[in-house]
Amino acid sequence: MGTRGKLVCSYPGPAIAVPNEVFEDPLFVSELAHFLCRMNEDNLDAAPTTRKAGSTVAEERDTVHPRYITELLTGILRGVGRPADIQRITKRIGDDVVWNNSRLPWRRSSLWLIIRVAIQTTLKCNALNRNIYKSFMLFFMNELAQKALLHDMSNDVLQWTVAKISRRLKKLGKSAAEWLSITVLETCTSIRTLLDERWKQVQAIDAVSPCWAPSALDITADTQLSLLHSGHYISNVLSSIHSSPPSSTFTPEIRARATLEDFLTVDGAFFQAAHKHEPHLTLYDVEREVSLGIDRWVAGILTSDIDSASEKLELLAKGYSTAALQTYNFNPEDVSRMFLTVIELWIALDKLVTRQIPMLADYSPEVPTSLLECLLLRHPENLQQCHLASQYLRSRHAAAKDGWSVFSARADGNSFAVRYYNKSSSLQTLKSMILKDARATRATKLEQLQTSNALHAQLQEQAARSTHVLSSNGKHAEQRCGKCKLEKRIKEMTIEVHEWPLPTDSCRAAIVVFELKCPAAFNMWRSATFHALVDLCSSPREPTKPFIILEKCSDLSPYYTKHPKSRVTLASDTKPYTKSHYRKTRIPSTEQKVCLNSGLDFYCFDTNHSTRITDAFGSLDISSLCSYHLGHGPYQNLQKYLQDTAHTSNDVICSKVDCDKDLSMHEFIAFGHLRSGPSLQWLNILREIRANSLSFRRDEVHMLLAQAAGQVGPYSNNGEMVWHRELECSSFCSSLLTELESLVAAVSGNWLEGMTMNTVTLLVSRLLARSLSVEDGTDITHQAHQLLRTVRAETFSWVVELMVKLESTANENEKLDLQSRLRDTAAICRSTFHIVEVTQLLKTSGDLEILLSCAIIIQDNTPAKLDTLSEMSRLLIERDHHLSWKLWPQINDTIEKGNKGIDLAVKRVWPTYRQGSHWHRCGSASCSWFTSTTLKCAGQEPQKLHLDILYGSLLVDGKTVGKLPNTIQQHSHFTTIFPNVSIFCLTWTNC
Repeated sequence: MGTRGKLVCSYPGPAIAVPNEVFEDPLFVSELAHFLCRMNEDNLDAAPTTRKAGSTVAEERDTVHPRYITELLTGILRGVGRPADIQRITKRIGDDVVWNNSRLPWRRSSLWLIIRVAIQTTLKCNALNRNIYKSFMLFFMNELAQKALLHDMSNDVLQWTVAKISRRLKKLGKSAAEWLSITVLETCTSIRTLLDERWKQVQAIDAVSPCWAPSALDITADTQLSLLHSGHYISNVLSSIHSSPPSSTFTPEIRARATLEDFLTVDGAFFQAAHKHEPHLTLYDVEREVSLGIDRWVAGILTSDIDSASEKLELLAKGYSTAALQTYNFNPEDVSRMFLTVIELWIALDKLVTRQIPMLADYSPEVPTSLLECLLLRHPENLQQCHLASQYLRSRHAAAKDGWSVFSARADGNSFAVRYYNKSSSLQTLKSMILKDARATRATKLEQLQTSNALHAQLQEQAARSTHVLSSNGKHAEQRCGKCKLEKRIKEMTIEVHEWPLPTDSCRAAIVVFELKCPAAFNMWRSATFHALVDLCSSPREPTKPFIILEKCSDLSPYYTKHPKSRVTLASDTKPYTKSHYRKTRIPSTEQKVCLNSGLDFYCFDTNHSTRITDAFGSLDISSLCSYHLGHGPYQNLQKYLQDTAHTSNDVICSKVDCDKDLSMHEFIAFGHLRSGPSLQWLNILREIRANSLSFRRDEVHMLLAQAAGQVGPYSNNGEMVWHRELECSSFCSSLLTELESLVAAVSGNWLEGMTMNTVTLLVSRLLARSLSVEDGTDITHQAHQLLRTVRAETFSWVVELMVKLESTANENEKLDLQSRLRDTAAICRSTFHIVEVTQLLKTSGDLEILLSCAIIIQDNTPAKLDTLSEMSRLLIERDHHLSWKLWPQINDTIEKGNKGIDLAVKRVWPTYRQGSHWHRCGSASCSWFTSTTLKCAGQEPQKLHLDILYGSLLVDGKTVGKLPNTIQQHSHFTTIFPNVSIFCLTWTNC
């Protein structure tokens, strides 16, 4: 029963008038007294009960139903009397119940209610006046307030006491006696005066300021700087004689290229150490090794080794993706490769687990193919990976039975855990062991119950035969009374209940046993699936806190086998009987009250996110992570048209009000139309290149075209990329290349059009990644390669021009702008090599010269901290790093074959370079450093050169030339003194 506000009750309850001659009968009085005493002790069937897990238990937190008094006793009294018509009072009762992690709740005192009812009914019978009871209660509370004032009680007690009596006086109004009003007013005034005095004391303490004595300060001593140990250094600096700097030796760092076996370890130590040392390179190696060798590695795993192999795959997928999200810093291209790699690792794990547990193929793989549609991929090796992954996921979904999921909350014969249990002899043996131990414990509990019931009966007999002990004055000596002690002992006799460890339902019991000893390979599959879908692809959910999880259950924990990497377990919001206030029942009791069913209601629970499994896969969305994001500026309102393809042309036209004042309406509409209709994207790209409605030099336009060209989209049933079917048409590709050639010719000679060249390079490289047949694609491939050579030659001429401008500029702001353009243009120039047939574009020494000289220029003009750069500059640098890692083996082979491009590259950035000895590799084949010695001539000693072909670092005698070392630039003092300042320690021309 529930009520809003106060509960209105009338007192007294049923009233029966008994004649005096009956009430004065000693036998009647004795029986009435005995009845009331027994009703005070015996609950009978009026005690409240509750039903939990199929068992009925007494609910001692609720109040006993009063029917044995209000109905039985009044019915008996009606036999000797008659109902009485008496005056009743009405009270509004606030029956508050306060409870928090306690055995019994707090309730308002029932004794205080009886006292108030007795006072009010007594005063009402005297009929002095209508408000006599309220006046008396005001008088009584005023006396309490005066006593609280005398005992110097706390401020909050005094405050609510004043509020209480003031409210009662206000309610009485003019009906209150004058003397009573004056007394209450005096009490309230006294309390308010005391509270004001206490507040003034607090204010006075806080008003005192800390001691300030300037005369005690020694300014001279505190401001004098002493350099007691710097005399020798200062003398050397001031002297006119300077010693020649000592020659430094440089030992190149060996970058070990790891294999898949190195990364797939049981502890993940190799990956963690490698990532800490070389974050980006380590992630690239993982992606490369997984794409090239994961299928071969899976095929070589024996059935007996599937458990350990599953642990390695789960650990690598989790460690790699966690590190990649931190390192890639929301770069959508890198994040897309990360998602693709994680899905490939998951597929490898799924293949192993389905080989070990074939019935898993009947259940949904949970990973939707729609995740692959969001990825940004434009290189052929990644597109091939994505195609194979999509085919596998499609086949898994097709083979799964409709509606079957291993994460379903349904507990029936089709549940994966139940089916696995029915075929597993080890799990059935485990359940038999649990039931055997439970039966033995229950038998012991029943013996204890019989013993306790017998003892209770014996004590009751002793109490019935004994009498109360009286003191010398005839009063009850409670402390020495043996009968009272026996009654107290009887009253306190309880027994703990026994709770059955497993659910009564056979399917739910099978699920619990399955989780107690979950197969290791399936456990890893489940953890990896949750990591991929929940940790990476879902937004955070509100965590929940179950009362208990499986491993904390005292009855089941001895049988629980916990895997250190497991994250899915069973949890229950309902308490077990042994952890609730039902854990004990009073003696005497019965077997039904002591031996109870399991009170737990288990469900699958993710311990990492503290969520129910059924609520975990609510919304899987990675579109934001795999999309470019437009920064502040005129294009910022067009993000939805870049990220999505669901809008129509009419939607764009209706949104013209969102057009920024710095953006033309024609470009706003052209930008929004380009991705309106996923199958029309490439046709729209061709149209916009011809129409020239977009500002191709803008970063935002490049992002739009890169998103349209790179997003994978859905696959057809025969494996075609639906959004990119035009690239399979030779006539379309020819038209696209022709328009791009016209665009390149139009922007040639203007180095401000670097982003236009970047867009052209990206579109051509995406075109070359198509799966066009050789007969139709030979001419197109040749035309594309020639276009890339044209772009490379033009952008390299811009690099040379910008180098000259940077060298001759003295203005710091102009220098920073030119340095940024030089770095970005060099990266765009190098991006023309990022194709499959890189050997076609790396034939001559001039090609190698451009590739290496631009790498050196990028390295010399890149700050130590990339977070100071714009989003597009960071994107270009990260693309360039990926290109360097990919071309590493080809460049190594080209230099070792004697290609003179490396000398031309050094000569390009260092005009006074004197070619000396041949370049050779430093150390093993895994080293990216090459070394040479300059030619000795009159007045010039030979110098040792080192060039890192991976990152473009060029060292002369072991030192950087042209920029400060990164160790200095990254120092906190340097960034504080020189924020956003370009520091050149020595120009290349003067070396």
